Amino acid sequence: MNDQKYHVGQIVQFCGWEVKRGAPSGDHRVERLLPPDSGEHQYRVKAVESGRERVVRESQIGGRVAVETLAQSLYEAENATNVPWSQRGRPIRDLWLKEARSRLADADGVG
Repeated sequence: MNDQKYHVGQIVQFCGWEVKRGAPSGDHRVERLLPPDSGEHQYRVKAVESGRERVVRESQIGGRVAVETLAQSLYEAENATNVPWSQRGRPIRDLWLKEARSRLADADGVG
């Protein structure tokens, strides 16, 4: 079986069709990697705002694009300072995470 796409500590969101079916919107942090179920990787995630935890399948997460991964890509494409993403503080990272969430919502058709 292939490696899991997401790692502990990564910020992800449910994909748009899951949100439309009742999954919570907003950021979730991957808390734990779980054994596969029916051949699909699973994760224990925790909502950043509410603290509610749940188990999700890999296909339910962020349209298969992690919010943090997209934010990092957007940052690096615009980075004129040559400061790596990993060395940026929360205020800068939060701006790029907000932009990534917006783009993912637009791509998934979630307003």
